[in-house]
Amino acid sequence: MPKPLIKALYFCALILSLLLSGAPAMAYPTFTCAYEKDHNPPLDAEADGWFQQARALEKVRGVKDWRTIVGLYEKAIAKDHWKAMHNLAGLYRTGWPGQPGVEQNTSKMLDLYERMVKLKVPLGYYNWAVVAENGRGMLKSDRMASSYMFQAAQLGSPLAQVRIGNYFAFELPRDKQDERMAEPYFRCAGAQDSPDAIIETAAFYEISKENMPLALFYYQRAASLGSSTGLSALQGAFDLQVDSLYNFGYRPDAKLHELYADLWKQLDADPKLRFPNLMKDHPLPAHPEQGFDAEHPDRRPEI
Repeated sequence: MPKPLIKALYFCALILSLLLSGAPAMAYPTFTCAYEKDHNPPLDAEADGWFQQARALEKVRGVKDWRTIVGLYEKAIAKDHWKAMHNLAGLYRTGWPGQPGVEQNTSKMLDLYERMVKLKVPLGYYNWAVVAENGRGMLKSDRMASSYMFQAAQLGSPLAQVRIGNYFAFELPRDKQDERMAEPYFRCAGAQDSPDAIIETAAFYEISKENMPLALFYYQRAASLGSSTGLSALQGAFDLQVDSLYNFGYRPDAKLHELYADLWKQLDADPKLRFPNLMKDHPLPAHPEQGFDAEHPDRRPEI
């Protein structure tokens, strides 16, 4: 185990012991929000060109030239291109049955994840946590998985942050669930540009906090980054025919429903579409009962 993770392991063990003992929230170590982009190592320009070529070849329909794709990733990896490491590890995780050029190889996958950790890439710590949790290529270890997950979150991984947020909010025994502990992780993840993490943040505010305007704010933020799930939630919020259980308590609005239905169709036709001005051009109306935020009804959430 890399030396920086020894401290993370202690941190994790401390938190888990506090949770299991029922200690008050104020006794928990404080989470400091960090953004992934501030911790990712810079990418070599030439290596990034090879990476982009590999990505373009992966997107070609039909039979793919896996030998060339893998070769381009390997050239980029030789210059410490961590995104190429992540993608190639993903190919080794599943392989490509029936096609030459990339085989399923758990050992190579783990080598690439370990290399990402040595470069202190937040996503590398997250990847290692997942394989340790699932016992993929190593002995399953919840303790190791937790230590890597906390380290990933401290380095700004939004996927790790929502994973820990979900642990505090939903996965503990009912009497130990703690939305106050969970919320800082979700807020930090929700401020980054990971649609999947933002959707998880929206679900936290919808289910745990029952803060419907703030939940829809995050669904809209995810939609602006190309999330079909976010657009589906926005359609439902203003649909005249949707049951009140599924419309977040908003009043039906035919124009808004049509807007989001049209954006969903555009995204379905071209998944690469993004809507960067969505939140600015179409600010959400106030919720009939909770305003712009259940805790601060008159204050709009910051974009």
